[in-house]
Amino acid sequence: MLKWSFKVGSIFRIPIKVHVTFFILLAFVALMGENVYRSLFGVLFVILIFICVIFHELAHSLVARYYGHGVKSITLLPIGGMAQMDDIPEDSKEEILISLAGPLMSVAIAGLLLILVYLLKIPIVPLDNTTLFEGNILLNLFWINIILAVFNIIPAFPMDGGRVLRGVLNLFMSHLKATRIAVFIGQFFAVLLFFFGVFYDKNLWMALIAIFIYLGAEAEDRMWAIRHALSDVLVKEVVLKNYLWLNTGDTLKAASELFLHTLQGDFPVLFGDRLVGILRRESIIRGINEGRESERVADLMERDYLMTTEKQKLIGLYRIMTEKGISMMPVMDGEKLLGIITLEQIGRYHMISAAKGTD
Repeated sequence: MLKWSFKVGSIFRIPIKVHVTFFILLAFVALMGENVYRSLFGVLFVILIFICVIFHELAHSLVARYYGHGVKSITLLPIGGMAQMDDIPEDSKEEILISLAGPLMSVAIAGLLLILVYLLKIPIVPLDNTTLFEGNILLNLFWINIILAVFNIIPAFPMDGGRVLRGVLNLFMSHLKATRIAVFIGQFFAVLLFFFGVFYDKNLWMALIAIFIYLGAEAEDRMWAIRHALSDVLVKEVVLKNYLWLNTGDTLKAASELFLHTLQGDFPVLFGDRLVGILRRESIIRGINEGRESERVADLMERDYLMTTEKQKLIGLYRIMTEKGISMMPVMDGEKLLGIITLEQIGRYHMISAAKGTD
């Protein structure tokens, strides 16, 4: 999903990205306006809301950086913002403070806006009178930031309040158990929100947010289950030593036959007994599509690739492979190829661990 995002700037050396669907949201808002003024007001209001969201996520990011956690980027989506960190803190105190930073920033922004509203003598109207296409934009933003703070502090994963809840629970139990309790509460809340939005309030946007919350909680549960299962495992316990390889002189046709008749998708390419490249499934399919079956594997293989060793922790390798979209990596001992490791094999290890009850 996030690969459809592009950078628009940076704050404190943290890249700010916008997902392409954000512009679809702006176009939708513009079309909903009954005239040019209302359309421009709505688009400007949405942009200002997301600037507030950036500061909300920036607060998370700066506190995380203070505790030594790297922050890759902040991405704006139609449903809000997302700060991508290098890792997720397991220390309860850190998680609680990082999670609270966002809602506290929203409260601070609301406080500043309220001061401006007071100084400018703008009449304060109730939240019920706030609309997307009219009103005083400062007062509207005040109410939006109050909503952001209150909504995010609800103790339901994956919102900030859910992370605070997990941090508190983690003081008394394991991180995995705390995560599962917080996830259950988050999904229960999401189901209630969905039915409220669909059947009571007739609010499609609320239903979409509920789906996002449910899926986000499920993804968090799955991630922590995998992380728990792989935390103390080394690559040598999972490495595949029965693997197929290609020689540089083999043709793409020969490679496609292996791809078709075996379960292996990516192949190490050897020159003699030395690893010189990797032929990935994408290159096989692309080469066949381009009619290059008679060409040598050496002309199609990937020459710049990542490698690992048997001593590397599996959880770190899994994180690298998923982040970079790598399905197979060679396992090396110096220049000697010992075997390969695949995401599928890591997934199988996790399933076996879960079946044994070690998860």
